[in-house]
Amino acid sequence: MKNFRYYNPVTIHFGKGVLNKLGRTVARFGKKVFFVYGMGSIKRTGLYDKVMEQLKEQGLEVVEHGGVKPNPILSHTREGVEKAKKEKVDVILAVGGGSVIDEAKAIAAGAKAECDVWDFFELKEVVKDALPIVTVLTITGTGSEMNAGLVITNEEKKAKFGFRAEPLFPKVSFLDPTLTFTVPADQTAYGAVDAFTHVSEVYCNAEDIDADVPRGIMETIMKSIVKWAPVAIKEPENYEARAELMWCSSLALSGITWCGAGDLTLPAHMIEHSLSALYDIAHGAGLAIVTPAWMRYMKEKRSEQLEYFARNVFGKNSIDEGIEAFENWLRSLNCPVRLSEANIPEEEIDKIAENAYMLSVTWGMSDFYTVNVIKEILKLCV
Repeated sequence: MKNFRYYNPVTIHFGKGVLNKLGRTVARFGKKVFFVYGMGSIKRTGLYDKVMEQLKEQGLEVVEHGGVKPNPILSHTREGVEKAKKEKVDVILAVGGGSVIDEAKAIAAGAKAECDVWDFFELKEVVKDALPIVTVLTITGTGSEMNAGLVITNEEKKAKFGFRAEPLFPKVSFLDPTLTFTVPADQTAYGAVDAFTHVSEVYCNAEDIDADVPRGIMETIMKSIVKWAPVAIKEPENYEARAELMWCSSLALSGITWCGAGDLTLPAHMIEHSLSALYDIAHGAGLAIVTPAWMRYMKEKRSEQLEYFARNVFGKNSIDEGIEAFENWLRSLNCPVRLSEANIPEEEIDKIAENAYMLSVTWGMSDFYTVNVIKEILKLCV
């Protein structure tokens, strides 16, 4: 097992009815709340009213910032930063999925900074302070409710970049699986794929794959997602299925799976960020296309890890059978597994690869993941 540092300060309230603690919790961090949410689903489900009632009961002043897109964009984030600074808010409340939480984190950092918020994404500046963040999770997948990372798309540069900073760990996150009962089948599937690949990328790139505890944690999370995602899609109000997916999603990118794995990268995520930056497709859909292709390309370089993956996650005897089983599972969730299935032309592979290479450089992966290597992986997505 490789050396590691593990730190995760997020307080989690998990289960039915935990939202009744929301108002009191937010009030601990100040009197003026910056309420971040998405495109309106929380109003249709009645969650918006429940949240506002909790905040008003505590006498809190609320500044709203709705309209976060499924792939959050820089222009809307900058609007949020300006508004938060102008209103001198005390605490950020993010109610939604990973996109909402990611934009809330960017606003929390930008509101305390003199620089432009995009400077953090290009690693020109470091986040030294941020407003406190409280989250209410409504869509599982990104794990943003339990980590210090975030991703935003700069729509002018067509660049989808991310970074991590310890001041951006949420203070408290509320995870009530019943809030995900209304999530549509496609979003449920894409969230499951996102969570799965958060683990599979660590698993398949680990320097030390023989450490029992981290390997066992990762295998359990992946197998649970494989088991419960189809149930949640078929039975959207199955509490056990929603609860398993929610907790797996939170654990997947909480840092626990990285412990003992050594230095590693997230190449499928790096390549996918270009698909969603250029074509605005769902992140999980893009990962369903890229991840099996990456596995095929890396069969020899990651043979030991992929053999474990095939045998211990999907019960198969060879790498090829394991990748096929993985791809069949993705198809069973109605996810695209080829570029054409997401209406992305094969002729644009060069453009995608050049865009992805920008992130490869930023993430320190460009020694291996050159434009040509990325092109070869993308060709396996055809």
